[in-house]
Amino acid sequence: MKRFALLALLLSVMQTTAIQVEAKKLKHAKTPRKICQSDKQMDKITSFTYQQSGGFAGINRSYSVKLADLSNEERDKLAKLIESSGLLSMNNERKTTPGAADMFFYEFTAVNGAEHKAAYDDGQLPQAFRPLVEYARDKATNVPRR
Repeated sequence: MKRFALLALLLSVMQTTAIQVEAKKLKHAKTPRKICQSDKQMDKITSFTYQQSGGFAGINRSYSVKLADLSNEERDKLAKLIESSGLLSMNNERKTTPGAADMFFYEFTAVNGAEHKAAYDDGQLPQAFRPLVEYARDKATNVPRR
């Protein structure tokens, strides 16, 4: 009889342990992420900053804008230029030409819930960024040297 009671107790403990293990598995299992309005907002570009410095004359120009402040047409145009440049896939890219002098240096920052930064000189500026530079250069204003 004692053996039977001991066996029943052992089976009970094993069953409880198995249930606890399954509960932990379920708790840590990845559930599909629901897309809500705030997730969609994370993908939306909220601001953009462009800075150009250097060159032979040592100029400093800057353009900074909140996309919500632009007309729909301008917002769409700028967003497409930012997206096609690849800036949104970068975290803090920086490429310069060793030993180069008198080149322009470009810094880009886009925010879409996360901050994406890239910096290049004329020698390293990717072709995909050139339309964005042309757009921002037309909008940029002179700023005092730092």
